[in-house]
Amino acid sequence: MSMTIAIELLASGMALEARRSLQILVLALVGWTLTSLDDTFVAVTSAVAMTLFVTGKPEALFGTLGDQLIWLLLASFLLAAAFKASGITDQLIALAAGRLRSVQSLAYVLTAILLATAFVIPSTSGRAAMMVPAYAAIAGNCTSARVRRAFALLFPTIVLLSAFASPIGAGAHLVAIDMVQRLSGQEIGYLDWVVLGLPFAASSVFLSTSIILRLFLTAQERRGMLVLPPNSLKREPLPRQPIFWIAAAVVTGWLTEPMHGIDPTILALIGALAVFFPGVGSISFRDALRDVDLSLLVFLAAMICLADGFVTSGLNESLVTMVFRPLRAGELPSIMFIALVAMIGLLSHLIIHSRTARVSILLPPTLILAQASGADAVMVMLTLVSATGLCQTLMVSAKPVALFGRLEENAYSAGDLVRLSAVLMPVHFLLIMAFVLIVWPAIELMLV
Repeated sequence: MSMTIAIELLASGMALEARRSLQILVLALVGWTLTSLDDTFVAVTSAVAMTLFVTGKPEALFGTLGDQLIWLLLASFLLAAAFKASGITDQLIALAAGRLRSVQSLAYVLTAILLATAFVIPSTSGRAAMMVPAYAAIAGNCTSARVRRAFALLFPTIVLLSAFASPIGAGAHLVAIDMVQRLSGQEIGYLDWVVLGLPFAASSVFLSTSIILRLFLTAQERRGMLVLPPNSLKREPLPRQPIFWIAAAVVTGWLTEPMHGIDPTILALIGALAVFFPGVGSISFRDALRDVDLSLLVFLAAMICLADGFVTSGLNESLVTMVFRPLRAGELPSIMFIALVAMIGLLSHLIIHSRTARVSILLPPTLILAQASGADAVMVMLTLVSATGLCQTLMVSAKPVALFGRLEENAYSAGDLVRLSAVLMPVHFLLIMAFVLIVWPAIELMLV
């Protein structure tokens, strides 16, 4: 209550609707960061408050569930359920393990496979759960506790960092795409994200794999032999899996959208329906629906409503005019602002233990600041989202980290996570800045 009163007094120059939007935003931030309330509950409560006190249009709230991004995420979850049930990932790993023998070579192949799954599975938790059998096969045939620990750290780290390769790699990405469009007017298509995100994600995951191998294993252990028995993972030939070809066709369709013009969401829905035809998949449509993360869908819909409220109320323009306009005078150069965004994003998981919540909390004010400092909104969004993907310092920082940490006794300790994060954080800060200064501007020039 005291914060709402303070906003009334300190922001009296704002329009009434803008003040109400700011109050709702501040209360939502408090709910997400300082209480034990569920993130989705806070988001929906804020969206209802935005409808009652700012927009006054219930249809704006109800209509968010019909937004294109909601349907894209729904179709992606259905495709992911069929993909996981088919055991295709196990087959790929078994195929790799049959040809590769050293710990190091298997680690890099697993990294490549996990990177590819970011284009099909729209949930880091889902991809982590899908890789549990692969880890169990490796751990069950490995006598070295140090090697088991390295692979236990490898799986969640690569799952989290590889998500940035695809717009459906994490729900936070769809939130970011929508907010950029609504708050800055810039649209980011599927292919645009992949062209910008895949190079960073690939650099990030292979660099992280190299760091894990060198930080936790000796050179002899890295070159050591690791042989999985033939029956440890499924080995049905991939050509016999129609789901593999359907998923490949959907991803290809997404990447070639400029050529055929078919909407990515329609392509995803066609693929999601195709995998449930009789004789195609091993899971029913009803069972696949149970795997859909309804909480994430509702969260995204609520955030769409909130972003609309910020725009229609004029909150972003009011904040730029009244609070952040001095930045235009050169007090904070855009590159320094982006570096600050990267540092905040890298550290945010220590306080906010949800990837989607981190982006939802940090991105709106960051985009407003970007407008005031003259920084490119897309570049700022990429910086923040890529930074928030690094979240393995604590067991509670991400579900995949907690999952693999509890698979077996002493899989890895809290000290192992801190040790790994102490190296990954500065390395990723430098990697982000290299992409901001060199790689992403060069890619954007080619896209123009």
